[in-house]
Amino acid sequence: MKKFIVAIAAISTFAAGAVSAQNVSIVDQYGLGNGQLTVQSGANFAYTGQTGGFNGSITGQNGTGNAAATLQAGVGNGSITAQAGHLNGAETWQSGTGHLSDTNQLGVGNMSLTIQSDGVSPHP
Repeated sequence: MKKFIVAIAAISTFAAGAVSAQNVSIVDQYGLGNGQLTVQSGANFAYTGQTGGFNGSITGQNGTGNAAATLQAGVGNGSITAQAGHLNGAETWQSGTGHLSDTNQLGVGNMSLTIQSDGVSPHP
C-alpha cells in the first residue's frame, strides 16, 4: 500500500507538471520486440517501461491532468489504458508471462491500480 501511495503521489506530481507543459510521454524499452503506442490530446502525462520480450502497451488520453504508468517485465504481456476526462490516474504493473490488462476511465478523479504477476496466481 505504501508503494501505491508513493506511486500515485509521483503520478500526481507529473500530472500537475503536464498541465502546464501540455502532453508528456516517456518510454523506456529494454529487450526484444517490445511495442508501445501513446496518443494524447489535451495536457496529460504517460510513462511506459518495458523489459523482456514481445510486451505491448497502448495508452490513450484525452482531457487534462490525466496520468498513466505502465510497467511490464517478462514476455508477452499486453496492456491498454484509456482515459477521458480530467485528473484520472492509472497504474498497471505486469511481471511474468502472458498477462493482459484493459483499464478504461471516464470522468474526473478516477484512480486505478492493476498488478499481475506469475507469483500471485498461476494461469493455464
